[in-house]
Amino acid sequence: MKIISHRANDGIHKENSLEAILHSLNTKYVDGIEIDVRLTKDKKLIITHDIFSKGYYINHTNAKKLQKQGLNTLEEVLQNIHIDKIIMIEVKVEKNIKQTAKTLLNTISKYNLNYYICSFNYDFLNYLKTKTNHKLGLIISLKINTKHLNNNFSFNSINYLYNKKIPQKETFMWTINNKKELTKINKNINIITDNAKEIYKAIKES
Repeated sequence: MKIISHRANDGIHKENSLEAILHSLNTKYVDGIEIDVRLTKDKKLIITHDIFSKGYYINHTNAKKLQKQGLNTLEEVLQNIHIDKIIMIEVKVEKNIKQTAKTLLNTISKYNLNYYICSFNYDFLNYLKTKTNHKLGLIISLKINTKHLNNNFSFNSINYLYNKKIPQKETFMWTINNKKELTKINKNINIITDNAKEIYKAIKES
């Protein structure tokens, strides 16, 4: 059972920030981090969950302007990582599938890290599968992508409330933040959490 820090949340720094990412990766009981990326107007990947940042639509804004708001590009984060833990990159993509894939692969190819690439966008992952051998995973919620539960990707990332039978493949459950939620899943399944310390403690006590 691996513990993945959701949006690199360390309980101290802003989620999805360089500081949170590095702190989480250097925490002994954390096996990796999950971060969100979006394509900017100038074809860079910025690390953020939201579609807007302080009123600016990410896809229509250049990276430098977003960096001035305190956001980090994927590249400036990856060049600071020097550890063999899971770097799970959730790609937020509504359009520009080919350009997003190209930018992503060009960026991650510069740094030899343990990548897991995931997305809600099934078409994006199918396209990406033709371009890379990196581990790819579909994100599945209670209503999204359930018809694609049995897919040809390397792993699945599934909402922990999903209670139907899941395929026998590497699986991550999100977002498990307390002991009660932890009891709902099989011990062979990996965890994505906002509270890595609490989850680690609960696992050790079980």
